[in-house]
Amino acid sequence: MKGIIFDFNGTMFMDSDLHEAAWLYVIQKYTEKKMTEEDILKHIHGKTNDVILRHFISSELTDEQVEQLSDEKEAYYRKLVLASPNHQGFTKGLKEVLAYSKEKKIPMTIASASPKVNIDFYFDYLNLGDWFEYDQIVYHTGTFPGKPAPDIFLIAAQKIAVEPENCLVVEDSYSGLQAARNAQIGTIVAIDPIGKNREIFAAEGLAQDGIIEDFTRFIPTYLQ
Repeated sequence: MKGIIFDFNGTMFMDSDLHEAAWLYVIQKYTEKKMTEEDILKHIHGKTNDVILRHFISSELTDEQVEQLSDEKEAYYRKLVLASPNHQGFTKGLKEVLAYSKEKKIPMTIASASPKVNIDFYFDYLNLGDWFEYDQIVYHTGTFPGKPAPDIFLIAAQKIAVEPENCLVVEDSYSGLQAARNAQIGTIVAIDPIGKNREIFAAEGLAQDGIIEDFTRFIPTYLQ
């Protein structure tokens, strides 16, 4: 392993509950559809907003409508983050991992399905610039297919100048783990803080190098 690619939401920042709440708000506002646990696992987390909106609201949405609905959802989500006393920092143990990786000069970046507006928010809210180069972050631009396609991780590996087989990916989502596998990433680690998806990740071979709850043992397990 010579480089680290982190997913962000639900991995570096434990905000899956807030994204679910924001999506529930938008979906219930514009449709009568209900979100099941399987929907959340396979059709929400790790997916890009355009895919989610066209799946749940209408496949006929125009690009302009998608942009408007996406902006509404993300604004609501960011409002939830700022109002939540439980969402003010990184996942447990992650700061130590970032400091260690920076000290050891391990190339690292973020590959997220989030839009640019959220990445900008995270750089301000969590001071991501202390550890990451902005121009190396990969986020959703609409110019490449989203997870589970491999593109996002292949682009991320290229940005840190490390071959995919020499990268370690940390992911929490079903589609994100599929994307890492499709990209032939060398080391794939799932993070599942409450054991919600452990069985399906293991059953489908999506966490070939382990499932962690947080980053407290990450350095001795994967970086030394």
